[in-house]
Amino acid sequence: MTAPEPVFLKGSAGALFAVLLLCAGAALASGCEDKAIGRPCDVQSDAGPMQAVFNGQALECPSRICVKPSRDQGVAVTDTAPYCTAECSKDSDFDGEKRDMSNPRDHRCKSGFVCGVGFVTGPLCCRKLCLCRDFIAPMGGLTTPATCDKAVSTCQNL
Repeated sequence: MTAPEPVFLKGSAGALFAVLLLCAGAALASGCEDKAIGRPCDVQSDAGPMQAVFNGQALECPSRICVKPSRDQGVAVTDTAPYCTAECSKDSDFDGEKRDMSNPRDHRCKSGFVCGVGFVTGPLCCRKLCLCRDFIAPMGGLTTPATCDKAVSTCQNL
């Protein structure tokens, strides 16, 4: 009795299988996880347009952090809803979900994301987070608040 010959996928099925294996390997090798930046979430709080709030136990966010940042002075009222975020060190650390402009019920971020300090008090004090540009004044840009200077800050995260 002879051993059965190995079976190989042939034709388009074999090519498709090879491409899927290659893609899966690339995804695993890159080490990048989907942090769901920009995914709608619930901050479990009512807040005015100039008040920043967060939910640090948001199950719909892989990081568990859902934010509604305060709106900078000079920024028009936005209908952007609270969204999932995560810690970052630079703008290129993430890609975020953006609004489908053809869908009037979509309230995700319109303008993209930037890495910056979202809070100067509390558990997220001085932590850099992925923040939606819809809340940030275009002329002022995003700078690290002086209260996050290690020499003067009382923030526990520094």
